[in-house]
Amino acid sequence: MKRSIRELLGYTIQAIDGEKGKVNDFLFDDETWIIRYLEGDLGSFFSEKRVLIPREHLSEPNWGNEHFPIKLTVKKIENSPDLEFDLPVSRTYEKDLTDHYELTPYWPAYPMGAEGVASMIYPQGPLRTPKSMENEDKIETHLRSFNEIRGYFINAIDDRFGHIYDLIIDDDLWQIMYVVVDTKNFVPWSKRVLLPIEVIEEISYKKQEAIVNLPKDTIKDAPEYDPALAVNSEYEKVLYDFYGRKVTH
Repeated sequence: MKRSIRELLGYTIQAIDGEKGKVNDFLFDDETWIIRYLEGDLGSFFSEKRVLIPREHLSEPNWGNEHFPIKLTVKKIENSPDLEFDLPVSRTYEKDLTDHYELTPYWPAYPMGAEGVASMIYPQGPLRTPKSMENEDKIETHLRSFNEIRGYFINAIDDRFGHIYDLIIDDDLWQIMYVVVDTKNFVPWSKRVLLPIEVIEEISYKKQEAIVNLPKDTIKDAPEYDPALAVNSEYEKVLYDFYGRKVTH
C-alpha cells in the first residue's frame, strides 16, 4: 500500500513487549531509493539517544492509533549502537548495527529490481532511480535522511521553484515510489503534486535541490495530490498517463 513517510514521524515505537520511543526519521539508499532504516528517538528531556532499526524488523504501521510495530524487544532496541549525530552514517556504524541485529549486510547495494518491488498496476516499480551528483559521490555509503531532503528545491528545466514536501512509499517492501512536491514555498494555498522518482534526474545535496527533466508548468499542471485520498491504481493510471504524454511529446 502507498503511504506517506511524513505521516509516520512521531509515531510511537511498539516493540514486542512494550512501547519505546518515537519515530524520528527514515534513512534511504539514494541509489535504489529503498528505505533501509527507521530512526528512533529513545531520549528523554535529560539525555539524547537515537538508534537505527533495520527495515527487516519493521511491521506494518498501525495508522489508526499511530503506533509503529517493531519485531524486536525493548531491550534489543535500547542496546542498539547509539546513532552518530552527523550524517552521512559511516559503514563502520552500519557494520556494528548489522552485528547487533544479527543481519547479513546489504552492501554493496543491489541493482534496482534485485530486491523486488511491490506488485501493482501503475507502475511495476520505478523505471529507474535518480542519482546523486558525481562530484558528491565520495562517501562510503549512500544513506540519506528524509528529514535532510525535505525542503530541497525543485530545479526544473526552466526554473527553480517549490520544494520536496514528502515521500510516498510502498510499505510492503519499503520502496520509495513518489516525491510529493509543494509547488509553492510555505503558503497555505499551494498545490501539491506527485513526481514519480524516475522523472527525477539527480539529487544534489550540495545545492539542496532535486533536478527534474520537466518544465515547471508541466509539474505544476500535474494532477493534484490529496493526502486524504489513497494513492491507488486508478490514481496512478491518471498520473502516469499525464506524465507519459508530457514526456513523449
